[in-house]
Amino acid sequence: MKRFGLLLFSVLVLAFGLACLNYTRAEGLEHHADWAAEHGLPAPGPNIFFAGVGALAVGTGALGFLLGRRRAI
Repeated sequence: MKRFGLLLFSVLVLAFGLACLNYTRAEGLEHHADWAAEHGLPAPGPNIFFAGVGALAVGTGALGFLLGRRRAI
């Protein structure tokens, strides 16, 4: 059960990182900036990009560790 919880957490962190990177994507930047202004959210910027990169690194590292680890016999 603990392993499943950590696996779910790492997948959620990975999804958050991908969402942050998509939000700061250059080809959709104007659209996302307009949408953020309409909804009172922060505009895409470097801080959101770096948060996405960090979350992606932590999420993939944790997911790889959990999936690649062998169970003791």
